[in-house]
Amino acid sequence: MMSGTVKSPLGKGLLLMTVVLLAGCAANSQMEQTSSDNDAFYEGKPTLAYSGLPRAATVKQGIIMGDQALARGETDEALYHYVQVLDLESESAAAYFRIGQVHIGRGNEKLASLALRSALGIEPEHIGALTALGVLHLKHNRYSEARTNLDKALELDRKRFEASAEQQYDARSPSRAYNGLGVLADLDGNTAEAQRLYQISLSIRPDAADTLNNLGYSYYLDARWDDAERQFRKALEIDPEYDQVWRNLGLVYARQQRYLAALNALERVMDSAKAHNDIGYICMLDGRYSLAKQYFEKAMTLSPTFYPKAKENLTYVERLQEAAREQVGR
Repeated sequence: MMSGTVKSPLGKGLLLMTVVLLAGCAANSQMEQTSSDNDAFYEGKPTLAYSGLPRAATVKQGIIMGDQALARGETDEALYHYVQVLDLESESAAAYFRIGQVHIGRGNEKLASLALRSALGIEPEHIGALTALGVLHLKHNRYSEARTNLDKALELDRKRFEASAEQQYDARSPSRAYNGLGVLADLDGNTAEAQRLYQISLSIRPDAADTLNNLGYSYYLDARWDDAERQFRKALEIDPEYDQVWRNLGLVYARQQRYLAALNALERVMDSAKAHNDIGYICMLDGRYSLAKQYFEKAMTLSPTFYPKAKENLTYVERLQEAAREQVGR
């Protein structure tokens, strides 16, 4: 069937590609690390590039220096400062959390998980680490662990909010937690609850392109094509290069039978052969077998090598055509 897409128009596979969250699971014991262990957070090898920089005298100063480097986009330097903090204070949950965030951004999930678990081993109620380490579980289909950590993060956040006279705090973690729980609700088939959770997330962070994308796909699951399109367009206003949104928008256009627009959207993020194959698959789901056959055949001619998925889809739609003709002839 369609490459990268589930076999049902209301499938769940695409949800997991839209999720740009962090991830979570609580560690059960504190983790003390030696200096050599800390060096492992330099992606397996110590770096000398920043060894000439002034060293922080205190944990707070080291965190500030790392945060400033991160704000400049200097992730290597930020990582250096955060790891140096661990030499000053081996049980700094703040440093471990930030190291985890850096490695999540780099796609180093093993090191990210180690750092975030270390943060939670020191501070089990660290909301950011719970949320961050809550979405890694979600990404890897560990739904029970994801739900446990995200629920805990939100409960802790509610208590912190109620205890704060000024009600001023970093809202990113609860927003991401609601977003993650929305994905879980969609995976459970409860789109109404998912959409409620996405709306709460957006009330906290209206400019979260990933949440807008997830809300749009939830509407797609409900066959609310126009509503889905609106959310995808909002997401693209925030992040015009968000590949998954372009792909989802292309699917919506195909469901609306706006095939040229669908092709234009899909070809932004994939080659023309695959775009034709994906549109053909939507046509097949909609019972437009002749049109689906045309798209599959075009996909095969456009591909520089044999395209087994398009061939498989073409064979399948021809069987559907034959079955439809037999049904009419009865």
